[in-house]
Amino acid sequence: MARIRHLAIVTANQERLVKFYTTAFGMKVVESTGLGVYLSDGYLNLTITQKRPGFQEGLYHFGFEIENVDALRSVFKDLGAASELEERGPERGAEFRIHDPDGNLIDLSEHGWPT
Repeated sequence: MARIRHLAIVTANQERLVKFYTTAFGMKVVESTGLGVYLSDGYLNLTITQKRPGFQEGLYHFGFEIENVDALRSVFKDLGAASELEERGPERGAEFRIHDPDGNLIDLSEHGWPT
């Protein structure tokens, strides 16, 4: 069964949002990579991403931890995904990415996110 384990928020003030989520909700900084700071509550991973050109502030994408992406390839196509399944490089937080039928961005990971 797939589980939502990851959310990403784009912000113009990364430091302010990291402080907000760590102070208000007790989330812990578990990793920093490039423009993102990964926070965790021990189960859900929240990435606070620094705004850059072409990105809107707010919820950017969400991610499911899955067991086997190959088992979902035909399901995505049959259900009208708005994009092909994209394989991503090993330096990325998720190995795959797809858009749902409405265009919402979804990360897919077989190995999960830092907790």
